[in-house]
Formats: sequence, structure tokens, C-alpha cells
Amino acid sequence: MYLLDINISGLKLLRDFRLSIRDEQGRPRMWTVFIGENGLCKTSILQAIALAASGFLRANQLADVPSLHDRRSDEATNIFAEFTFGSAQHSQRIYPGLNERLVDTPTIISSLRIFPRHHVIRGSSYYRKINTELGNKGPGGSDPIEDARARNLPRWFIAGYGTSRLLPRPFASDKAEDPILSRLNSLFDRGRIIGTGFADLLDNPSEFSRALRAALVDSQLLPRATDIDLKGSGETKSPSDLVEKHSFELKVGTETLRLPATWLSQGYQSTIAWVADIIGQMFWENGGPIPLSEMEGLVLIDEIDLHLHPKWQLGLIPTLKRVFPKLQFIVTTHSPMILPGLSREEVVILGTDKEGNVIAHESPESPSLLTGSEIYRTFFGIDRLHPTDLGKDLQRYSFLIADPLRSDEEDKEMRDIRERLAAAGVDPGWEPVPRIQEPPEQTTVSEEPS
Repeated sequence: MYLLDINISGLKLLRDFRLSIRDEQGRPRMWTVFIGENGLCKTSILQAIALAASGFLRANQLADVPSLHDRRSDEATNIFAEFTFGSAQHSQRIYPGLNERLVDTPTIISSLRIFPRHHVIRGSSYYRKINTELGNKGPGGSDPIEDARARNLPRWFIAGYGTSRLLPRPFASDKAEDPILSRLNSLFDRGRIIGTGFADLLDNPSEFSRALRAALVDSQLLPRATDIDLKGSGETKSPSDLVEKHSFELKVGTETLRLPATWLSQGYQSTIAWVADIIGQMFWENGGPIPLSEMEGLVLIDEIDLHLHPKWQLGLIPTLKRVFPKLQFIVTTHSPMILPGLSREEVVILGTDKEGNVIAHESPESPSLLTGSEIYRTFFGIDRLHPTDLGKDLQRYSFLIADPLRSDEEDKEMRDIRERLAAAGVDPGWEPVPRIQEPPEQTTVSEEPS
């Protein structure tokens, strides 16, 4: 599934939030990154998208329904979304309720509603008017999303990952008995990511290991990683094998160390976990291996930069675009280092109107063309070189001490700044140049005629 449009009303601070996720040709945009201050419903937007794609029955299982309502009003909570599909797997995909062979991929409207003082999500979905070989077909009695989820139909893929995403301990993985819940639990702080645990669930863990190696090591998505070794449940012979069964090789100086996956830092684990989960879920759904470049679907990630060093963040999105070209990513971030890999239309800035409702702003410029300082100013509202007053003081002090013609007021300002810096334990290390007193202006007295 790919998202085209989302409209949310009456959900927390989202009074009437509308957003198009389309490119200039009206096709699904493959990358959208939300930025904004804390409390502007970035996670809630991801969750609303996930609920609309899940069908109302599973939406009730995923969401904390009472927490969704906008406490400022008595109006219903509504989520209205429009989805479509990738064309590469169109001929293999089953569309419930449509028996004719489709010329093009259909568009599906999903509508969810929570009535005031109700704790249950109600909803339905239907096909927007579509073109088939037998003519046009509009909304009917079928609920395609609900039918697809009830039958666990493949090629209706959506996955979501929240901020708690660590790798599972060996043999501690949950089974993907209900794929849609398994893929979205993390986004709602429920359950665990299966991740590398798919090596225990898949019939051919070596194929899974090879795909993960291509996504993480060959692409250089994991800095210093040189190899991956994932053993299945039948390949362990001793207690020590359990610890080593999911291992990564890392280059450390001149040596290469083989470390259990769960020994790695949170930065490594948070990325390995969701990448491995996507690949495993795709293999599980497909009944076997599928090339990374052919994986289609919608992926939602909260704080994609979680635990990552800024140097790693810089290359994250360009690498993911190359590894998963047919996956649609909708993610949030607080990091300016994520933005250089994005075009102008791929960045959505969240703010509020005068009534405190969350609204979306288009990016004024393409972050890929800006310097670091320009990104801070344009997208994060930090418009000065030194974000703290101490840095600003040091900059001003360095200007004043180098001016031999500083006035009495400026000389006093310089001494005051010096005292503030000293109180903060900062020694500038520079002495002021001596002041030069300007000579008094000469008054010319003209001679009066005699």
C-alpha cells in the first residue's frame, strides 16, 4: 500500500489536518519527513495513518482509543485516508470485491470515526471509482481493507516502528501470527519487533541473512560492519551458541571483531531491528525471498535518527532510497543531519495556528542545497551562530577588544562581558588592544574683515 492523502480531525491537536503525499504527477511520494517541536502530534499522525491502513477491527486492537480525542471539543474524531498500490506486483495482488482484471492499480478510501464519549473505532473502506475491462466500478458492499486484513492477503504491506526498537534475545521473538499487528505493534508501544528473530521463523535463514547483509553491510548503512551471521533455531548446539547465533562482524582499528547482535550499541540495534523486520516480514508474506529493490509497501518510522551519530545520519536517507527504491517511507525526526538527503517537497514542517491547532507548512527551500547553518535557521528556527548567550558574549567580546577606537560605553560593555565569561569559567585568552583617544576636532576661526 502507498498513502496518497490523509485528513485528520478531532484527534488531539489535529483539528483539521490535511496533507497530500503525492509527487507532481499525482503518484505516491516515496519519502516524507515530518519535523517540528515536541507536542505537535508527529507520532499521532503516523499512528493515524497506520490505523487507516489496518482496518477498523485491528485499529481497535492497536490504539489507546480514549487518548485520541481532542479534549478541546465535543466533535467526533475522524481519520480519512486515500491509498493506492505499487504497479510491479499489480498482476499478482488480490483485490477483495473486484473480480474483473484491473487495467490500473485501484485507489481505496479508508474512513475511521470515534464518536464523542465512545471508546470504539468505527469505520469502513471502499474503492474509489476505478477502470476495469468491464467498465467503471464505484463503492460497493465490500470493505476491501478489512477483507484483506482478515485474509492476511500479501502485497498489502504496511509496517510501523516506534522509539522502542531493540533486537530480540535469541528465541525470544514473537511469532507473526497476525502480520498486521506484528508489523505495527512497535509504533503503538505494544509487543516487540521480530527483527533478526526471523532467522528462527523462516525456512531458509541463509537467504534472510544474505538479504540483510546486502541492506546493511554492502550498502554501508552500518558503519564499520563487515559481515552478518544469522543461525536458525536448528543450528545451535550449546548454550554459548545461543548468544552467538545472531552475530555481526565490526572493524575495530586493525582488527575485526565478531559480536553478538544484542551486544551492539543502541544505535546499531535500533537500525538493524527495523531493517531486519521489514525484510523478514516481506519474506514471511512472500513465502520466500524477494529482492530488496522489488519490495513495495508503506513504512512508518518515529524518530528515524534514534541513537545515531550525526555522521551516520547524513548518509541514512540516501542509502535507504538506494536500497529500498519502491518502499514509501513516512518518518519523523528532530535532527538537521537527516535533511540534506531530501528535496524540498519531501520535508513537511509542523507548526500551529493562532488557536493552537497543528498545521503543515511546505518547506521553503530544498535542504539538499543548504549549508548546516542555513538548515538550522530554515527548518529549526535557530537563526544565530551561537545558540547560547555565552557564545554570543564571546563573539561580541572578540570584536570589542580588537577595536582601538571603542567608545567609553563599548569599553564598559567589554569589561562587563569579561566578568560574565569569568563567572562561567571561560577564559577568552585575549587581551584588549589599548584604546586610542581621538584628537579633539580643530575649530577653524575665520578672520573678520577689517
